[in-house]
Amino acid sequence: MRTIATALSIALLTVAVGCTNGDDPATAEGPTPEEIAAFAEAQEEFRARAAFGNAMRFRTKSAFEDGVFSVEARREGASPRTLTTAAHRQYEWATYLPTPPIPGFVSREWFLAENRNDGRTILYAAVEWDDANPADYLSVGWWLHFPPGVPGDEYELAERGVFIDGPELDSSHPPEMPVSGEATYAGGAGGLYEYLYGSGWGELQGESQYVEFSAPIELRADFSEGTIAGCIGCTGDIEDETLHLWPAVEWRGPDPDALPKDYEIHLGPAPFSPDGTFGNTAISVSHPERSVTGSEGVWGGRFSNVPDRDGNPRRVVGYGGVRFDEADGSIGSFEGIFSALTPATVEPKESGGR
Repeated sequence: MRTIATALSIALLTVAVGCTNGDDPATAEGPTPEEIAAFAEAQEEFRARAAFGNAMRFRTKSAFEDGVFSVEARREGASPRTLTTAAHRQYEWATYLPTPPIPGFVSREWFLAENRNDGRTILYAAVEWDDANPADYLSVGWWLHFPPGVPGDEYELAERGVFIDGPELDSSHPPEMPVSGEATYAGGAGGLYEYLYGSGWGELQGESQYVEFSAPIELRADFSEGTIAGCIGCTGDIEDETLHLWPAVEWRGPDPDALPKDYEIHLGPAPFSPDGTFGNTAISVSHPERSVTGSEGVWGGRFSNVPDRDGNPRRVVGYGGVRFDEADGSIGSFEGIFSALTPATVEPKESGGR
């Protein structure tokens, strides 16, 4: 987490002015026109950053063969950049990953980097795979490309990409979608939470902060209706942390004053296609104590082509980005990816009664 817009910090409170006769008490004035204009500019800059027009373009292809993981980061208007754990590994660990939820799976994290004359690329990936069949794997992560001359801590100036990839999400082998019944999916979501402070935050007005977040996600697919809907943060709190974005998001600073806790991200019914893909702009944010006046964003994803024991797709993955406005002029945004599994996938066969 770090402050982005400190230069736009507005002194709110009041300005004491002298009186004409020296006997009248000082009077208080509101923000000056310049201060109002500066805050409006900060709001517009924030809205421009929180645009999700390319939300569903993961633009990444991965492979996992003979213990070597590789990712092809497909940059906008440039040749793809491929990084591998064999040639570009900076760090490798598994300390902070939760236990893989699918029985028999193992997991690993990698941080990769490469320098070329057209810039520097850094990439984080978490991979989990079936220990008995490594070809059955899922990779999630993000990459940043910094043009020449852009420092590595200038996160806002880098081209960004996120990915969720694996054979079960191969678009050339779509799932066989059920035509009736329902299925629930539970898992995790994570990404970047950003907040621009409005008038309700005193002298913080005009500043913005961002931090990594993680949260539980729950989804319900109605195969008879052909829709999927759900919520992030409804079955548990949205937490701020720095586990997977630490190379790009500073982790030594304090927690943001406006914590993501208690926000809920509601994912409205999204129709899915016969190939198991879905997307919709029905996404909104709520908070029990802050007055959210509007939300705008997009969410979507894809069903796995691997069935669970009940014949439903075992996994659903996707992306979500939403910006929300609050009554005091504050603006926030959540941007991230998610993965969720059916109960039949994570329960051992003996406990499932099959």
